[in-house]
Amino acid sequence: MKISTIIPIYNALDDVKKLLNSIMKNYNFHLGEILLINDSSNAETSLYLQKISQKISDFKLFQNEKNLGFIKTCNKGIKLAQNDIIVLLNSDTEIPPEFCERIIKCFKSSAKIGVASPISAHSTSYSIPLKKNYTLEKMNQRLRKKHKCTYPLIPSAEGYCFCIRKEVILKQGYLDEIYGKGYHEEVDFAYRAITNGWNNVLIDDLYVFHKRHASFGDKQREKLLKRNDVIFQKRWKNFKENYEKENNLTNPIFQIRYEVFPFKSLLERIFSMRNSYDKKYKIITVLGVSFKIKRKNFS
Repeated sequence: MKISTIIPIYNALDDVKKLLNSIMKNYNFHLGEILLINDSSNAETSLYLQKISQKISDFKLFQNEKNLGFIKTCNKGIKLAQNDIIVLLNSDTEIPPEFCERIIKCFKSSAKIGVASPISAHSTSYSIPLKKNYTLEKMNQRLRKKHKCTYPLIPSAEGYCFCIRKEVILKQGYLDEIYGKGYHEEVDFAYRAITNGWNNVLIDDLYVFHKRHASFGDKQREKLLKRNDVIFQKRWKNFKENYEKENNLTNPIFQIRYEVFPFKSLLERIFSMRNSYDKKYKIITVLGVSFKIKRKNFS
């Protein structure tokens, strides 16, 4: 079993450099391939990609003649991928040692696993902040030392490192391009996988850095979110809540956080406040109970 890692790239050169440096250091090319897809980036980013792909033969570079957006670029990469597991990796991530090995080990653990994603510094539901003075490698070592991996069932894998068994794609198709340039497409895919009999799981022995910056400007993001929310809710309203209830699911990240950093986790359970990933809500946690407050600038 091998993986095909697809990286859609649109500008953000500093982030791209950090990611590719981490890949050169930590990616096992005997177990996977790297597909870089330049979605019509600016001249500086495009030139860098050309030079590094010439220097590193394991980097397979593909060019979009015009900007297609994230979803169409991912689907293009999926069609080009050669291996058993597809990994859609955001360009503002960094990977640790054993990245390929941990993903493959997860999918080998059960033939029912169709979609998976790791823990991250920043994600919608499954994050552990990277502590000051902690390297990505040290964080992975601590995670594996303090927590026993179980690949817990989750409603949806996260889009920044979205891992898919290729068989799922062959049976249900690609990311749905009805979502335009992005937002909700990965959750839609994950829910479709569940309805087709597959499981979504957390790769709970792998920690990937995710910077999580906005792909769009504030106005464009708000417009896309409003448009895509309508489509998504029409298809999947109450799906997550019903699925969690039917399977008696709770978010596994809270227990994992407690095992890895017990003191900090205790403080967060007493009180914390943060923005949701799409910045649509304020998420307030008091004594372990979380609730969302819609921000005023979202109608």
